[in-house]
Amino acid sequence: MKMHKDNIYKIICAVILLILTACIVVVSQKKYADSKDINKKSTLGKHVDIKVGDTSISEYKICFNAGAGEAALKLKEYIEDETGFDINASTRKPSDKYIFVRKSKEAKGIKIENGNITITGNSSEECLEQVYVFANMYLNYAFAGEEREHIIENVSYSNIPMNVRNVSDPWMSNREPIVCLWKTDTVRGIYTDRNISLKSELMMYSDDELYQYVKMMRALGFTGIQVTDMCSTWAQYGGYEYVQGRLRFMADAAHSLDMKFTLWVWGAEFNGYGWVDKSVKYIDYSHLSQEDEDCLATFEKYYSIYSQLADCSDRVIMHFNDPGNLYSSKDIGFFANMFREKCIAINPDIDFGVSCYRHDNNIDEMKEYLPKGTMIYSGVAHTTEEQETYKNYSNWIATREYRRGVWSWNLAEMEIDQLAEMNVNAKVIAETYRLTKEAGEVMPPEYWSEMDSYHLLNIFSLYCSGNLLQDTTLDEDALLREISERVVGSENADTLYESLNIIQDARSGEHWDEFKIKDSDSYILLSKDYPAEELIKSCNEVIPKMQELSSKDLQNNTIPMPIPTSDLIALIIPHLEQIRKYAEFRVALDKGEEMLKNSSDKEAIQKYIDGIYTPIPTYNTITGCWGQVEARAQYILLERFCTKANIEIPRDESFDDYRKRRIYGEMIAIQENSDEILHFDKRTGYQLGIAFGNDETERLINELVEDGLLVDDSDGRVHISNWNLDNLSYSFD
Repeated sequence: MKMHKDNIYKIICAVILLILTACIVVVSQKKYADSKDINKKSTLGKHVDIKVGDTSISEYKICFNAGAGEAALKLKEYIEDETGFDINASTRKPSDKYIFVRKSKEAKGIKIENGNITITGNSSEECLEQVYVFANMYLNYAFAGEEREHIIENVSYSNIPMNVRNVSDPWMSNREPIVCLWKTDTVRGIYTDRNISLKSELMMYSDDELYQYVKMMRALGFTGIQVTDMCSTWAQYGGYEYVQGRLRFMADAAHSLDMKFTLWVWGAEFNGYGWVDKSVKYIDYSHLSQEDEDCLATFEKYYSIYSQLADCSDRVIMHFNDPGNLYSSKDIGFFANMFREKCIAINPDIDFGVSCYRHDNNIDEMKEYLPKGTMIYSGVAHTTEEQETYKNYSNWIATREYRRGVWSWNLAEMEIDQLAEMNVNAKVIAETYRLTKEAGEVMPPEYWSEMDSYHLLNIFSLYCSGNLLQDTTLDEDALLREISERVVGSENADTLYESLNIIQDARSGEHWDEFKIKDSDSYILLSKDYPAEELIKSCNEVIPKMQELSSKDLQNNTIPMPIPTSDLIALIIPHLEQIRKYAEFRVALDKGEEMLKNSSDKEAIQKYIDGIYTPIPTYNTITGCWGQVEARAQYILLERFCTKANIEIPRDESFDDYRKRRIYGEMIAIQENSDEILHFDKRTGYQLGIAFGNDETERLINELVEDGLLVDDSDGRVHISNWNLDNLSYSFD
């Protein structure tokens, strides 16, 4: 049969293409051979067997198309350096088990589907850049392609997952965790608990551990990281220089992983929380801060410090409300623009925005100073009642030609500075996201950030956030099982999954009104529907399994972490112990309620209540201004019961002691920044009275007066006895 001319032409073109590709390979091989034999085993680091699922990467082949040869050979070099295996690289694409490096007009990035990997760039240079990202993300490298390139050792090693979710049209294209830098063991500079584990203390991580932490956020589904710069953190680490050095490192790590870096700053809070600077000047409500020279000098000083990170930041967010010392939206607009101009002078491409927290600020008063296109960040609507307010606010932003982002400070978890706990909030997160999307806002947000305060113990909620922000139809329970498998492997996943559900049922519930920090009956820890008996049974079953799991050498994780997986499991166990003890208390208190119904013997009831009360321990978990969550709820229920029964509230000396230390410490932190004597209300002078309740706060402050640490002003207020803070005493004896 005579061959058609078109077919002959196609064959000739294919042959030419093969010859050209071979030439590229030879040139690329020669380029690398000049400095290194590409088939020679590397002596860098310790060789490890990287797995994709259960398959060794030694069974994979690298393939590439025209324009991607140099990148493919660099990938071959990285894999061989890390593993010691010979990896074949060619233009022929195998039927399975491949890593395909390609130059294409499709969107750049890395796709992993059913164990096969595709690395795409729009140019040869971009192909190489994406290989660097792949090496950093999946081959245990850090800063691939830079002078500081190295293989990470002595931190948790992770394998390559069989599948990585890749939503082509995500609901939120820009997703970041709010890396909040409250210190783990010392909160707000007022109280330190030396028993607290520092394994979640980011600012104490080594470079490689911090790099792993940033990498972990990408694995959880985020496209960048948002990091807070605030004087409270400076106070704990001796100054802003050290803290900003770590933030700059995190920015570099994020960029090497093809992620964005957002700088978030306290816009009008420059001292306190242990940070002492008496030169700081704020103005009260009487007139504008921008009209006071000393106040202007304060803002100029601190904005100059913040702006030192502008060159490595893609986005900056200014936070002015709670905490903050500006009382006019005109002032907020003025000072926001002052900082914006400093940042723009250093980095003209920086994306500038202002956080209005819970839609607190008047945009019309701010717009005199802030140009169109400024990003306005607000909170999120958790209920249908809140949704209308946010829809109106969204419309207000849109009509003034601003952009909108979300700063969700209390959904994935609460900040650890107040009521500190480990949360698993899959159900509450999913409900809120779906509510927001279904509301049909006039101006949907183009950016979304979720709180990351407890860091490693928060990764389960963050995994749900990072994925639901891409696709709100995903099943939240399936996501919890998915993250369980990715952390400990399929054979151990049930134990971790059961533990996560216990924490979710015990501390968060299914709806916002069960999770939010209130003393209402709907709050899960105070609710009559608290599933105490079920939790005791579940804890008794799962805690021994978790203890066994924590002793295993867990090597099946596909979520990179800065600490060994077994250490993460060990950090979860004390939270389960706290939940079990509180559940046991709730069962015992229910028996007390029955006793109260059926008996008028106050002495017997008093003896029973005294016998069941032992404060829930903190163990090594986390500290906060309000104390351990179950211990606080336990005391509230005791107060209510004893008031109803007309009996004495049981007291625990150590429990009172740590509450008094918190109160006294906060007063000192506030007094430190003043040369004048400061006075504190007995009922609301600590955390507005919310932390312990007004009556309890007053009782404890009166005890501090008896201890000689405070002086009663006889007008419902007190002051520190040694208010100029010479020879401070923390003794209550």
